Amino acid sequence: MEEGRNQSNDQVKNSNIGCELDDFLNFLAQRWMSHIIWTLGRHPSMRFGALRRALPGDISARVLSQRLKALEDEGLAVRQDFGTMPLHVEYSLTPKGRALDAELRRNEGRARSLDAAG
Repeated sequence: MEEGRNQSNDQVKNSNIGCELDDFLNFLAQRWMSHIIWTLGRHPSMRFGALRRALPGDISARVLSQRLKALEDEGLAVRQDFGTMPLHVEYSLTPKGRALDAELRRNEGRARSLDAAG
């Protein structure tokens, strides 16, 4: 019986689906990531400073820049540079990012019930 269980575990360990899901969950688990997606999802677009002020807590400009760049790299957000001085840049979610935001919101109730149970 133990041998069969180990074989099943090996199949799961070798599955690309598990790795992709782990990568995705690790990406979302980065500090501030879900807050940024959540906040951008409430607005058509936001300037950097407005986004920073809208986030709960005190995120540094450096960390916010890193998280926005990661969202861009994953195709979840887009940066629009208006090419003006002073610098005018706005961020918004792509359709892929909006779909992810909708999924996160759909699961908000589950998260709250787990939090209340714990």
